[in-house]
Amino acid sequence: MNDKTSWKISDDGFVIRMEAIYDLEFSDGKRFKSGVIKDITEDSLTISSTMNEKCAIYEGIKYEMFKYPITSIKIARFISDRSLGFFKKKNIDNKFDLIVKKIDKAKLCPAVLTFPKRNNEVKVCHYYLTSQGYDVLFETNGYLDYMEYPIEWK
Repeated sequence: MNDKTSWKISDDGFVIRMEAIYDLEFSDGKRFKSGVIKDITEDSLTISSTMNEKCAIYEGIKYEMFKYPITSIKIARFISDRSLGFFKKKNIDNKFDLIVKKIDKAKLCPAVLTFPKRNNEVKVCHYYLTSQGYDVLFETNGYLDYMEYPIEWK
């Protein structure tokens, strides 16, 4: 797997990038369905409880940051069919190599996008890794929504 150009899940694994959203479960049983990776070090990562403060209010949870050892990631879920709620699940165990590298383009900055199909509405968006690659998620009145048309990487 080429971690510098890999933007999809492969049989070899997947890349976790800063400021992107992941569905991760840790060894303490805590699951973050829409946690944003805020920091990655050689041995730990910091993840938010959800995308932002408005989403936390909508979800009835507190917006906060959690720091975990990278080795405590136990399950990663990737949506396969959004309308049916199907997920592809990767169990991360002792056979799974966790490699931390500083690479170019490791951070997916939140993007400010204009949606022509939504009356040119401007949204702050985060990238979300699915079984098919990255989707774009954004918040509308606390509700986490997604872009319904493809993303092109340039």
